[in-house]
Amino acid sequence: MSECLNYFKKTLCSINPNKLFCIPSWIPKLSDPIVNFDLQPPTYRQVTNIIRRMKASGSPCPLDQLSIICFKRCPFLRTYLTEVIRSVWSSKSVPAEWKKACSILIHKKGNTSDPSNFRPITPETIQLKVFTSCLRNAMFSFLTANNFIEHQIQKGFTPNLSGTLEHTAQMTNIINQARIKQRSVLIILLDLKNAFGEVHHNLIQSVLDYHHIPKDVSEIIKSLYTDFNTAFITSEFSTPFITVGRGVLQGDCLSPLIFNMCINTFIQHIKTDKYRQFGFITNLLNPVHWFQFADDAAVISGQDSENQHLLNRFSIWCQWSNMIVRVDKCSTFEIRKSLTKSIQYLPKLLINNELIPATKIGESFRYLGKYFDFSMSEKEHKQELITLMDDIMSEIDLKPLHPKINFCFIVVTSYPNFPGISL
Repeated sequence: MSECLNYFKKTLCSINPNKLFCIPSWIPKLSDPIVNFDLQPPTYRQVTNIIRRMKASGSPCPLDQLSIICFKRCPFLRTYLTEVIRSVWSSKSVPAEWKKACSILIHKKGNTSDPSNFRPITPETIQLKVFTSCLRNAMFSFLTANNFIEHQIQKGFTPNLSGTLEHTAQMTNIINQARIKQRSVLIILLDLKNAFGEVHHNLIQSVLDYHHIPKDVSEIIKSLYTDFNTAFITSEFSTPFITVGRGVLQGDCLSPLIFNMCINTFIQHIKTDKYRQFGFITNLLNPVHWFQFADDAAVISGQDSENQHLLNRFSIWCQWSNMIVRVDKCSTFEIRKSLTKSIQYLPKLLINNELIPATKIGESFRYLGKYFDFSMSEKEHKQELITLMDDIMSEIDLKPLHPKINFCFIVVTSYPNFPGISL
């Protein structure tokens, strides 16, 4: 337990807590809001709509074991919760009881005695989840109404938008155009170390001011992030509560929007005309130079010099925002014209004076779950499906069932993984 406690204390501790994040001059200012922020406390209907959208299968917080099902089925509880939320909203102070959570450690890979090989999942209390959902909805409505959030580049955590599909389809089109029409394209995938966990709490306040979020709302968020504590639990032990000194709150409904707002400061910088001209020109004559899905970024251009310039700007932004680029996890992929045909090329680009690893000739890179290679053969996807089916078949073969039942079991088991199968 002591090793786990020390590891997460170090991971969550605040680094340079007094550092201020003044918005630099190279980040363009947002215009004054046209639509004002709705500062009215949430109504019973708004709270009810949020509760109805929450999954009944969601895990309750280990601290109180209170399930969302209770609120779904009991109007009296929803009424009482609404009054409490309205009171907290008006007071601009989040109760200390709400600012406690438990993080469950899920093993990823490797040695189970190493805490870094575990992913923490933090179920918050229902009260805080509903409260921050109300806050998120009000903030998102304000940002969207005033066009403060960029949705052409950043497609992560955006309601009613299939960002993964849009980005992967567009990247597929870009690579196919470069291959078939013998054009040059350079793609770089960037990786931020523990992106959500490295967000400085003072950066959050600066970003809120940058997006014209009212002071009353900023005070609520500041109260939420002040002295928020979490304990880490396993089947064998639980640690004492640890103060979360940095990073957006894990498992919190407001955290994705706050993270997007932090990234939005950089996106506003590169969407200016000076950098918008960089990129790969598609059939629509609209240069595509950057894909962003939450913390997954892809830089796209037709020339190495343009891509290097965008990398330099990203490096400067990371230095300002205290973000850390994991160069060893980044990768490059380039297609060039050679005589009368297109070939895969090994580019040499730097970030933070370190060479970014290049995708080897004939190999693929993976972005948002999809594999891309020079031939666009999708051989990795085919192999994944074959491996998945082999695993399913092997598991079913071990069951003492009649062959006819085995066949039905195979179809039913395979259907969720292969929607094309007709039952």
